[in-house]
Amino acid sequence: MKTNLSKRQSEIINTAVRLIGEGGIQALTIKKLSSEIGVAESALYRHFKNRTEILETLLDSIKENVITKYTQASQSKKSSFERIKDMIAFQFDTFSTNPSYAIVILSDGLYQNEADLRNKIYEIMEFAKKTFIGIIEDGKKLDEIRKDIPSDELAFVIMGSVRLMVNQWSLAGFNFDLKKRGKSLTKTISILIKNE
Repeated sequence: MKTNLSKRQSEIINTAVRLIGEGGIQALTIKKLSSEIGVAESALYRHFKNRTEILETLLDSIKENVITKYTQASQSKKSSFERIKDMIAFQFDTFSTNPSYAIVILSDGLYQNEADLRNKIYEIMEFAKKTFIGIIEDGKKLDEIRKDIPSDELAFVIMGSVRLMVNQWSLAGFNFDLKKRGKSLTKTISILIKNE
């Protein structure tokens, strides 16, 4: 998928994100997109084959950001929990800044018939899970994280908690401060996973 986007492609992606934020994924149609940008539908097809390719490009961009931030966190010299905290904060910051991403990534059943899109989301989740597990394993070796719960289960607790909060925020119409609630959740996760 495209990593270096032209100015027009970036405009299309940014407009797509805005439309999704305003009206959900169903608001993203080639007709609506071309109208918002002020070009003929045929002009959009010169940049993207279809709506699916637009979403694939958006997911590729999200994946690149996740890989960059999570790799930085995993290679940091901070304590294991501080690295986990940074990863959680990155998620809440990203969704707070781009609420549409919550709709694109977390809408269950959205890509039921879109295997390529479903696989891209799965790849993002798998990379996140492996990174969390790696940091948890490091933390166990240093006696920073409890050893009585398997690392993959701790990763699921962390990721599931974050996902549930973001879903709740999305379903509530983004009407509470996600970052503030996220900090509170992070403290709770700390209590649950730290080796005291």
